[in-house]
Amino acid sequence: MDNPQLLASSNPPTWLKILVISLIGLGIFFRFAHLGQKIYCCDESSTSVAISGHTVAELEQEVSHHQGTIPITTFDKYQHINSDRGVADTVNYLITSDPQHPPLYYVMVRLWAQVFGDSPIGVRSLSALISLLIFPSVYWLCLELFESAVVGWVAMALIAVSPLQLFFAQEARQYSLWMVEILVSSAALLRAIRQENKANWAVYTLTLALGLYSHLFTVLVMIAHGIYVVIQQQFRFTKTFFNYLLSTIAAFLMLLPWLIVLITHLSTALELTSAFAIRWINNPFELLAIFMIRVSRTFFDLNLTSDTLVFNSFTLEGSLFYSIPTLILSLFLIIYLILFFGKVPPNKTSLLIFLLGGFPSLLLVIYDLIFGGSRSLQVRYQLPLYLSLEIIVAYVLAFYIFTEQTWRQKIAQFIIVGLLIAGLVSDVRFFQAENWWTQLDNQFIKETSQVIRKSEKPLLIINNSRVNLGGILTLSNYFPKVRLLPIADDELLPIPQNYSQILFMQNNSSLFHQLKQDKSYHLKVIKVLNLPPGGLWQFDKVDKL
Repeated sequence: MDNPQLLASSNPPTWLKILVISLIGLGIFFRFAHLGQKIYCCDESSTSVAISGHTVAELEQEVSHHQGTIPITTFDKYQHINSDRGVADTVNYLITSDPQHPPLYYVMVRLWAQVFGDSPIGVRSLSALISLLIFPSVYWLCLELFESAVVGWVAMALIAVSPLQLFFAQEARQYSLWMVEILVSSAALLRAIRQENKANWAVYTLTLALGLYSHLFTVLVMIAHGIYVVIQQQFRFTKTFFNYLLSTIAAFLMLLPWLIVLITHLSTALELTSAFAIRWINNPFELLAIFMIRVSRTFFDLNLTSDTLVFNSFTLEGSLFYSIPTLILSLFLIIYLILFFGKVPPNKTSLLIFLLGGFPSLLLVIYDLIFGGSRSLQVRYQLPLYLSLEIIVAYVLAFYIFTEQTWRQKIAQFIIVGLLIAGLVSDVRFFQAENWWTQLDNQFIKETSQVIRKSEKPLLIINNSRVNLGGILTLSNYFPKVRLLPIADDELLPIPQNYSQILFMQNNSSLFHQLKQDKSYHLKVIKVLNLPPGGLWQFDKVDKL
């Protein structure tokens, strides 16, 4: 009996089950603890707008039509459930304001908030609850891939302490749900191939449809599934391949209503995602280095990466004493995994996990290298890769720990202890933090909050750009007494004299330049973002002698 077969026949020892159950218990604690501590970021504020049933067009119209200063509490209705608006209005928000996001999660969170409240804690708690489904999902997939319960237990241990998993479990967005769909649809495919019947293929079809209604990048997962089926069936048009095609077509037919929405509002979707298409990084090796560093964030993350809005430099990944070692470790991990599976060929079904992680990830990287952009650096787009890595690493560790009796077993034991400790250290860091680098606007919101807190009577000048409005909605959750003055970029208005501090979140308006020339005000630059014209500037009124 060779080692892969020995691993498949091994039963998880009691000590492993106790360890993993303990780690899952800690993971559950970290997922639900301090749900309201992190700053409610702009993306999460968009989730609350969807829950409210209002649209961005309504918000922009309210800002542009106001005369004079207005209290920031004016926008409360865009952050809370309105009794006169229902689930249909939430879907209408997505259709008109966010068509690139399918409605499944947003309908779920709207219904959830009606019962558990629409506060940041109430809204985020749904993601935390959904994230618990990842444990049985990854266990099932490991059984289908390797026929090994041991690998499933080790994978659950790694996921329990993964800082990346913890972050998405506490974010009021759809990514925990998407990860569950990725795992379940992959397991359902393997089961349908192994046990050919209508019920199993129907389950697979349903998981694909739910995945598509969770995130449109499920299309990349489906293509990876298709490549696997083609290879597994040895490039022949078999009954299995035919059933796969039927399931895929049926899933797309279920998505057809939202595809019509997306095509109808394609210009809006492209506008909202256009920032990811800009070539911020000219050096391809720099882009690849950042990509590789972020692979390590699956297992270890101390929140040292800059949370700047645009990643255009390797140095923004943190201190070289932090980024260089993580780059080396990530390269070593990828190279070792390739060499391992070259020497110890896995079974036929495990090919799926390589395609699941490799195809979507490489496609995004190649697209960015050729056409420019930063899609491959967005951790939420790389979730298929990160999930696959956790499973593959679990398999390698289980292979050496439970089938070897050599020095390799000792090294594998040392590595798994190191990974678990690194994950727990990262989780404690996350537990203590007020913001995390993956939420690109949180540090800016935090610094703006600190300035507002110190100001006696601040006035915040805004326009109706989506960047500004997202920040304003976030600030409205923390500073209800702040007043706003909406202006157009080319508009000049008399400044009310009873405000000691005037704050701008953009520096390209005519009013900004007018105040800059006014000797009765002193300009203080608080923060300049690397995405012009954003930042924070403060004008303090100069006391007359």
